[in-house]
Amino acid sequence: MNISRTEQVRIREYNLEQRKLQDKRDEDYRKVVEKHRFDRIIAERVSRNLRLDLDKGRKIDVDC
Repeated sequence: MNISRTEQVRIREYNLEQRKLQDKRDEDYRKVVEKHRFDRIIAERVSRNLRLDLDKGRKIDVDC
């Protein structure tokens, strides 16, 4: 089966476009996972500080 030059170019462009779309999806997914991990770290730190009663910055001496 012979494929013409134009068909080869179209196939190549299609494959390139599909690859770009997949890369974009992967990047978006990586950002969501990274945000989720960051939010989890913050939540763990807040709960640990509350559990250990480490509320620094809440009791400020204004007269100093």
